[in-house]
Formats: sequence, structure tokens, C-alpha cells
Amino acid sequence: MKDEKPVLGFDKFLMMALLKEGPLSQGELWEKTILFLSLIWYQQLPDKGQPLTEHLFFKFASIRSKLEDGRADKATGSPEEEMKKLIEKDWVKLNNENKYELTPEGLKNAEMFKEHMEKSASSVENELTPSSTAKNTTFLDAFLAVLKLGSGLVSGSVGLIADGTDATMDTIEAILVWLGIKYHRENLSTILVIIGLFVASISVLFDSITHILGTLGGHSEPMALPFLVIAVEGIAILSAVFLFYYQRFVGKVSNSLTLISQSVDSKNHIFIGTSVIIGAIFAIYGIYFVDAVIGLFVGAGIFRDAVGLLREAIAAQKGEEEDYSQEYKLPLEECWEENKLMAFRNWILYALWAEELKTRSEIVSSLKMAFRPENYIPVLSELNATCNEHYDFEGQFEILIHPLKEHELLILEIGEIEQYSLTEKGGKHLQAFLNNFRYYDVHYSDEVLLAMTQEEKIQKS
Repeated sequence: MKDEKPVLGFDKFLMMALLKEGPLSQGELWEKTILFLSLIWYQQLPDKGQPLTEHLFFKFASIRSKLEDGRADKATGSPEEEMKKLIEKDWVKLNNENKYELTPEGLKNAEMFKEHMEKSASSVENELTPSSTAKNTTFLDAFLAVLKLGSGLVSGSVGLIADGTDATMDTIEAILVWLGIKYHRENLSTILVIIGLFVASISVLFDSITHILGTLGGHSEPMALPFLVIAVEGIAILSAVFLFYYQRFVGKVSNSLTLISQSVDSKNHIFIGTSVIIGAIFAIYGIYFVDAVIGLFVGAGIFRDAVGLLREAIAAQKGEEEDYSQEYKLPLEECWEENKLMAFRNWILYALWAEELKTRSEIVSSLKMAFRPENYIPVLSELNATCNEHYDFEGQFEILIHPLKEHELLILEIGEIEQYSLTEKGGKHLQAFLNNFRYYDVHYSDEVLLAMTQEEKIQKS
């Protein structure tokens, strides 16, 4: 019993579907499942035509799911297999129409699951406000400052101590930003962040030039404990990546130049941390000037970003209406938009496989029914991460179907009636897609990612 997969993932999802929509057949539960899996954008199969960053992102997400619940006894089964487990628990039963429905005990648990999901969704929504973003940034910056300064003092690394000092200044700056947002003084907070960027750029440039001159003069000091430096900066880079996405998304949604400015600062810390790591790697082999050379380019980039943000701030002070959605894009933003099309294509393959729909009109009707805005999908509906608008499936059908034909996942059979058929390759692709979720459960971090794909938020930004 200890190794039994707990009720927190797929089985909970299925019970919430039964709670909302009443008795459902195996086929209807499969439909809910396929829709759910298809709309989890960051769990899609990597595609050969994707940019390298997106390909690696999808691959990492897939590996992460398997590492979290990697043992075979924790793998998720099909809807039928999960229903058998719930029937054994006496939470679900088969009625006279051969449909699954909740028992009184199952109803109580399903209501508890749904209530927990609604509370979690509300909590996620609260985390995506400017004030919460500023608060969370402050705490994370403080953690990084302690980590870098502590490790720098232990290792004697001048670079880490300097970086820790910079992180301490970031923490003070983050506190002022938090207070500025809380007390509606965002203009002042934005100026403070921009000043911080100018100071950081000058500091990086000065340190880099000093380091290069010291190396040329034969006065460079060897880096102590380079592996500790690499480990600490690795943690700092991951934190900076998270803050960049978090601040940039909320900044765009709320049209907050303050948070966008902070996201620029976080992006710069990714480059700074990377240069420190590269320098540490070369230092292991007795080469001490590489990070300084990289630092020159990083410092110049920070200065350029600071100038651009200063112009934006001056324009805002003059009362000019600003829309930051185009200039400050997230690297995976287009990927979010593309995911809708990927979800539609997955459904087409599923419809050909399970529902044996063949003609264009049948497939279009199936797409309209499945992706109608009012269609309830557990977890995603609570997070408002479903398709919130009607899509022109008829008018865009060729755009949807073309990649599937190009990759030979389906074929068009010309006869008295034009019909589509799933190929063997298409069947294997669909099976691989389903297997990608055998170890998947929705965690809080996943809920945040899903909430960040809300169409109304993206459109507003």
C-alpha cells in the first residue's frame, strides 16, 4: 500500500469531471483526458521544426515529469484503469447505462478535490499580481544575497562576494519597488530600478576592465573553490530565469514598466552569472581573463537596456500611452500561441483513431464540439486555461491539417468521398504523446505555468 500511487493526479481529474458533468462513458472520459493533455502546452512532444530553446524546454518538461514519479508502480494508467482503482475504493461505480458515476463517498471526495483546486487557482491568481510579484522578488533576492555572500566568504572568492554585494543592493531595490507598488508610487520605483541598472552596468564594466588590466600586468589572483562558484551561480541563474519570466509576464499583463524594468535586471543577471561560471571553468585551467572579456559585453548590454528603459520612463512621465506587449516579448510567448494549434492537431489524430471520423465536415464538427469555450475540463477550467474563444475551424482547416499530412501522420484518400485516415506513423505519434503523461501530476508550479497561458491575459497584454 505504501507504494500505491496517491489520489492526486489523473484519478482526481476524472472524479472532478464526474462531479461537474454527471455520469460519463469511457469514451467521454477519454475525450476529457485528450483535451487536458493537449492543452498542457509545456508538456508537448518536442518537434523537429521547433527552435532549439523550445525543443529543449519541452524535452526538459517531459524528463522532469518522469523523474518526479519515475517508478513503474506510480505510473498513470488509461481512464479505464484509473476507474478500476476508484471502483475498488468504492468512490465510483458503473450504472445501468454502463457509465461511470460517483458513489456517496466519491461525491464527498470529489467535492473536496474541486474545492481544493478552486482555492489553489485563486492562490495562483493572487501570485500573478504586481504586488505579489514584487514581494516574491524581494524574498528571492534576499535568499540569493545570503547565498552568494556566505559562499563568497567561505570560498574567499572576490567575484562571489562582489556578486553577493550586488544581490544585496538588488534586495534593497526590490523592497523599494514593493513599497512603491503597494503605495502607488510606481514611477519612483521605476526610476530606482533604472538607476540600479546604470550602477550595475558601470560596476560590471569597471570590474571587467580592472580584471583585464590586472591580468595583463600579471597581478590576477587565482579563483578559490571554482566548483563552489559554479554551483552557487548555477542556482542564481535558475532563479534569475524564473524571475525574468515571472516579472515580464505580470509586467506585461498589468502594463507595469516597473516590473518590466525588474525583468530586464533579472535577464542581465542570467548573463552575469553565465560569465562568472565561464570564468570559473577557465580558471580551473589557469586562464583568468575570459569572464572579464565577457563582462565587457554584458556591461555594455546592461547600459543599453538602461538607456532604453529610461526613454520609456520619460515617455510615461509625459503622459504618453504605452503598450509594452510588442517590445518586451517573452521568448516562449509565440510558443504559447502555437500550442492551441498543436492541441487542435492532437484532437484530429485522436478523432481519427478513437471516433473513426473520416470526412472534413465530421472532423470540423468534432473540433467545434470539443473546443467550445463552455466545455468543462477539470483543472484547466478552474485556472481559465482552456480555449476562451471560438476558432474558425472550417476556414483554417487546411492550416491545421497541413503539418499532419506533411509529417505523414495522416493521409487523404480520394474517392467518391474525400476521407482522412490515420497512418501507422500517426498512431505511433499519438501513443508516444499519451505515454509522455504516464508519470504526470499537476503541481503548484504547473498551475502557475498553466495560468500564465490564459488567453484573456495574453490578449490584454
